[in-house]
Amino acid sequence: MNTKAPGGGHATVKLAGRWDELAPPAPHVHVALLVYHRDGAEFVPLPEGASVVVGRQLPSDVVVPDVSLSRQHARFTNAGGEITVEDLGSSNGTRRRGEPVERVVVLPGEELALGSVLVAVQAADTAARKGLIAYDRLCDQLEAEIVRAHFFGRTLSVLMVRGAREKSSAEPHFPAFHARVHAALRPVDRLGLYSSEALLAFLPELDAEAAMALARTLTSPTDARLLVGVATYPESGTSAGELVAACREADQAATPAAPCALARARAARTLSPAGAGDDGVIAESPAMKATLTTARRVARGAIPVLVLGETGSGKEVIARLIHDTSSRREKPLVSVNCGAIAASLLESILFGHEKGSFTGALQTQKGVFESADGGTVLLDEVGELPAPAQAALLRVLETKRVVRVGSTKELAVDVRVVAATHRDLEAMCADGRFREDLYYRLNTLTLRIPPLRERPEDVGPLVARFLARASAEGGARTIDPEALELLRAHTWPGNVRELRNAIERAVVIAPGDTIGVDDLPERVRAASRTREAPAVTSGAASVRPGAGAATVSELSGDFRNRMEQLEAAVLSHALAEAGHNQSETARRLGMPLRTLVHKIRVHGIRRPPA
Repeated sequence: MNTKAPGGGHATVKLAGRWDELAPPAPHVHVALLVYHRDGAEFVPLPEGASVVVGRQLPSDVVVPDVSLSRQHARFTNAGGEITVEDLGSSNGTRRRGEPVERVVVLPGEELALGSVLVAVQAADTAARKGLIAYDRLCDQLEAEIVRAHFFGRTLSVLMVRGAREKSSAEPHFPAFHARVHAALRPVDRLGLYSSEALLAFLPELDAEAAMALARTLTSPTDARLLVGVATYPESGTSAGELVAACREADQAATPAAPCALARARAARTLSPAGAGDDGVIAESPAMKATLTTARRVARGAIPVLVLGETGSGKEVIARLIHDTSSRREKPLVSVNCGAIAASLLESILFGHEKGSFTGALQTQKGVFESADGGTVLLDEVGELPAPAQAALLRVLETKRVVRVGSTKELAVDVRVVAATHRDLEAMCADGRFREDLYYRLNTLTLRIPPLRERPEDVGPLVARFLARASAEGGARTIDPEALELLRAHTWPGNVRELRNAIERAVVIAPGDTIGVDDLPERVRAASRTREAPAVTSGAASVRPGAGAATVSELSGDFRNRMEQLEAAVLSHALAEAGHNQSETARRLGMPLRTLVHKIRVHGIRRPPA
């Protein structure tokens, strides 16, 4: 940045933009630029006497790698409190209020479009002093916060705040409500840019009631220009992908008449048949075809089935297929997420309760097993069951009878149990964290769902399905072949759910009718630049995750990409030293096992063949 002189005194200028009135500049005003782009927003001070060039490449002062920008696109100058914007002969032009400009004086609060990048000129005292966290980075931080919340038994909430604007304007409507939302959050909260219409935030320690109260402060009956969706952990989901998807669904359900919507709880619910809003299971790959063949074969029986698969791989889809092709298909399929229910309520949810059996039990309530009588029960994330619930579940499986909480009467139930988990139940049995007798009862037949990275043939059809559904709400309708190839090559640690979230976001951030490479998640784009983390050497020390070696200076990409490559190299080395025993690796690194497993998936680290 070319800072020619220090700033002057302080002045208060009312925040402007689409939500407030413009205010004239005050003498020696502190001015800042908020540069919004696909991956977030940068806070750039513009003191008196300074000039800043925004462009795609150096020697621009603010470099945003967006193809709509020219190498040096536009210059912003603060001379005595007068803010001048000069287009530097850019290809896509500089626009104010939709009209192209070559040189213009602007007021704090105005916004200018540089190609598809928007720059808001604001008074530094009223501008949000933090840039928005990039979407991928925000999801990584959310995943880490989920680990903390799970370990300490705490809650957290996720907000999606969207501007309810008309879509007739061709301008890229980046959130002019950034400062408004930022001011409402606490220092521990994290805020990022989901799309040009929406912000995404996660709020540690806030439950649904507190999060909805915060959401209502952002909306009002007389100003319905903001719509807010709220999702909570663990009720709405137990992974970043689940929470973001649930939050987006709630945000889409919000209306000007009811601007705040809470995501539905996933504790226990009756699943619709596969034909209701679903187009069937995608299976182009040999691995997935074999899994479906086995699923249809076991559907004819009544034995329990254990479905194993990574988070987001489609365990619920397989469970629904088993039910819908069985003789029980006319009866309910009830799913319960064992990881999304407080331990104190789990037996009540599973087996029901009598009126007055505990505080809040205002009426007699059937449990999951009674509700699914004659049908199927899906115990999702069964590995999260606490010990007392494991014992109670074993008793039900052996006797085919349930006893409601607060009752002594046994009730006969006829259900087929499908259990699903991403955990290694056999290892949990060895560690004493899961009952061995319950494991053998559930493990009559095991189905393994291959992760998406093992079935790249399914990526194209899945993208087509998700694109068709998301584009029905408006946005891009096709995908560039190069972008599709990057999607096929990605490791997808979050599997099908992560791919779906990526497509839904790409549809709304794409500037035209086609999803391009720049509209994909940053980690997908980064993977195209470096497929494998290189070995890293520093002085006499060396970390070698695979063939070849590189010094730190030889790592490719920007700072964040280099750090990710370094982290992948360190993890690969630690895994190799521990014989790829993840529990031992986590112990040596001093990190929670769940965090290690998440990072292994994010980096696509695989055990080398023997």
